[in-house]
Amino acid sequence: MSRWHNHVSTAVGLAACLLAALASPAAAQEAFKPGPKLQDDLKVLELKLVDGYAKARPWLLFGAQDKAALQAKAKSCPELWSRVVASAKHLGSKAPDDQEVKTGAHYWRIERVHAGALAYFVTGQKAHKEAAVRWMVQYCKEPVWGTGWGSNVDLHASWYLYHISMAYDILYDELPEADRKTIRDSLAAHARAVYASLNPADPNFRYKSGFRYDQNHTYVPAVGLLTASLALVGEVPEATQWVNHAHAVMRRCRHALGDDGWYYEGTGYWAYAFNWHARYAELIARATGENTYDLPILKHNWLFPLHTGLPGAPGRFDIGDTGRGFKDGKRGGSGRTNSHSIFWRLAAELNSPESQMVGSMLDAHSPDNEYPAVAFLRYDPAVKPAKLTDIKPYHYFKDHGFVVWRSGWGKDDTVLAFRCGPPAGHAAAAKLGQMKDWVMNCGHTHPDIGAFWLFAKGAYLATGTGYTAKKYARDHNTLTIDDVGQGADGTYHNERGYPYERFNRCRIDKAEMDEKGAVVSGEFGKAYPEKKVGDVKLRRTLKIAKDYVLVVDEMTADKPHKLTWYCHADAEFKPEGKAYVARGPKAGLAVVPVVAAADYAPEKTIVAAGTGPGEGKPEHRGWHLKAQAASAAKVSMAHLLVPLAADGKPPTALQKDTLPDRIVLIITWPDGRSESVQVKLGGDERSR
Repeated sequence: MSRWHNHVSTAVGLAACLLAALASPAAAQEAFKPGPKLQDDLKVLELKLVDGYAKARPWLLFGAQDKAALQAKAKSCPELWSRVVASAKHLGSKAPDDQEVKTGAHYWRIERVHAGALAYFVTGQKAHKEAAVRWMVQYCKEPVWGTGWGSNVDLHASWYLYHISMAYDILYDELPEADRKTIRDSLAAHARAVYASLNPADPNFRYKSGFRYDQNHTYVPAVGLLTASLALVGEVPEATQWVNHAHAVMRRCRHALGDDGWYYEGTGYWAYAFNWHARYAELIARATGENTYDLPILKHNWLFPLHTGLPGAPGRFDIGDTGRGFKDGKRGGSGRTNSHSIFWRLAAELNSPESQMVGSMLDAHSPDNEYPAVAFLRYDPAVKPAKLTDIKPYHYFKDHGFVVWRSGWGKDDTVLAFRCGPPAGHAAAAKLGQMKDWVMNCGHTHPDIGAFWLFAKGAYLATGTGYTAKKYARDHNTLTIDDVGQGADGTYHNERGYPYERFNRCRIDKAEMDEKGAVVSGEFGKAYPEKKVGDVKLRRTLKIAKDYVLVVDEMTADKPHKLTWYCHADAEFKPEGKAYVARGPKAGLAVVPVVAAADYAPEKTIVAAGTGPGEGKPEHRGWHLKAQAASAAKVSMAHLLVPLAADGKPPTALQKDTLPDRIVLIITWPDGRSESVQVKLGGDERSR
């Protein structure tokens, strides 16, 4: 019996738990074992809708019998409901013109028809219905949804399909026959186009070299197709086949996801796109009774935004294609999109207090005004949130090789992130062998293996450079060898054509963390192309505390190389005594060389800016400190990174002992205090 029925005796709980119950799975799904190709899965997949599905409108996310519960929920959750009404009112008295519909200039605004339909369903106010229908008809008269790359089959079309289908399902019995036909025919035509683009047997198949199962340009259209197909069951003969096909594609997309809760495309594309995986789970769980939520990334995903979030601007680490870095004298936002309501859904389905906590934390920071209808349906106040103080302020994402450590959850605490893992995670290596038609597409990852990011004293200190057209290791807080970066360095898809087996050998092999500090270490020499640099071993070890981060780099090779060290900041690095300091308005970052026979150069950071493949546009994004060691077959470098108050002075750091397996330093602070810092070098087999 579902959670919904368990709460039947409590009116408030009944209203609050509506969506969680309606989509609760009937039985656990057996572990999915993909065939070599999609066609192999389609041969054995027998998708069956639950008894009674598609008998009476609406049926996608709730039924007509649930109106009273939704009305009660609107009263008990007035803030969430007010957002739905506000979005519905934005429909206005006039629909967008043909050109806006065709180009998809503001394609995300189509959510308003979803909000308008729900607002009418709950309140009965005809103005909401009339405005929603006006928009739906206008969109459905236009044959082209989204011009440019992927017309009719990509992101614009997917957004239109999802939200118009939702509104069609809700308003079906209220639509004049002529409008119903216009909308139905358009949904069918566009679903047919998306189906063809995802069907290897069709001449219009988009991915002739292989599916990009890991890419949002695959799974977002698949969910758009699924939504429209389910809405058209019983009306369009092909709809059942489309549902089956979209379901088969999505099972493979889900299989490609990592196992530790990390989302490989970074925080920007997690916020933009990952929500569609939750939409798939909602639709299929209700339609088929499958257990679509028992997936590692869904169970653990709350860890991802929690640990990549920052207590101040820009709000999150700009890992991957996130934000636009520091330019024009300021750091822009991180491109936050409202998708945090997925955690409210997961909280109800998985009985996860942690998911409830993170969803509500994100909503408090950035209220969901972009997808308010879905957020309203997902929220279940009956799930009690976890307490942030009960969550450890550090975490190791083992599959993807990410460590995030912080000194606490306060606004002035230190937060350090370190990456040393393959683009799509370690588990992806075996999955690539299983799914022979998967062509990996990690275009939103960067050549930043071995990189670190640092936030402290209320400021972003060791930073990222944001979304770029050409991605270079030099644009990150990592290393180059003979000025050679990682993978296909200097391209948009830096992982394309590079052996994943080499990336997979980049890994964290020590991760010791507690409330006082951390020591993490990783090997990533295989990230650099062997044809250009030969056989290189490269290790970075970090000793992390609230007041400092010691970064130690060791390279051994079969011939001499120039090892170059980079650290990026939003302020210019300037020498102050033996340190280099980048001072911002709130705080500064001091880099103190410790073990380095190197030439130091503070420089402007010029990136190839852009949001797609190509040459990009040269753009100034902050500054970096560059340290290049003399050419040698064995090189060691050590730098002490120290967060400073706005007027703080950097400490001095001297190496006390020279030992083969460790570094021992004496740090002398400006107030005269001295402390000894020791870090043991090398990895730890137990952490692998």
